[in-house]
Amino acid sequence: MHISLKFFFACFLLLLISLTFQKLYADRMVESQKLVKSLYSDLVSISMKELTIDQQKNELNNLFQKYVDIPIIARAVLGKSWRGADSDQRKRFIHAFKTYVSNKYGRQFSEFRGTKLEIIKSRDTLTKAGVLVSTIVVLPGNPSMKVVWQVSDGSGSLKLIDLRVEGVSMLSTERQEIRSKLKKFNGSLDNLILGISQVKP
Repeated sequence: MHISLKFFFACFLLLLISLTFQKLYADRMVESQKLVKSLYSDLVSISMKELTIDQQKNELNNLFQKYVDIPIIARAVLGKSWRGADSDQRKRFIHAFKTYVSNKYGRQFSEFRGTKLEIIKSRDTLTKAGVLVSTIVVLPGNPSMKVVWQVSDGSGSLKLIDLRVEGVSMLSTERQEIRSKLKKFNGSLDNLILGISQVKP
C-alpha cells in the first residue's frame, strides 16, 4: 500500500510537470503571435506617416528597442569574431550594427502601406531557437508573400531574432554581408565597426 501511494504521487508529479511545460510552451506561442501582430501593426502605422530620413531611422530604432533582440542578432552575425572580441568591442559592434541596419532598412517603411498580415500557424522549437510564426503578407496588387518570424526568449524576454521572407533568412543575409565586409577590412573588428557606422542610408 505504501509503495502504491508513492507510485501514485510520483505519477501525479510527472503529470503536473508535463502539463506545466505544455502550458508554458502554449503561452510562449500565444505571446510570440501577439508580438508579431503588434510589431506589424506598428510597421503599418509608421508607413502611413510622411517622415524624413532621420525620422525613419528614429522610428526604426524605437522598433528595434521594443521588438528585436539586436545583441543576439549581432552576436550571431559576427560569429567567431564575437568570441575573440573584448567587452568594449562587443558593445561598440552592437551599437554600430544597429545603426547599420537602421540606415539600410529605414526607407522601406512605405512598402508596408496597405498590406495585411495573416498568421497561418506557429511552432515552438522547444529550444533557444524559440517560436516560428508563419504568416502571409497580403500585398495590394501583388502576389502575397510567405514570411516566417522567429521569436526567442533567449535574452529573458520574447523578441524577434530572424525574419525569413520567401525562405530567405535576413539573419543569414546580414551574416554574409558583415563577414564579407570584415574580410575587406582584413579581419579588423575595429575597422569594421568604424566602416558600418559610416554607411549612409
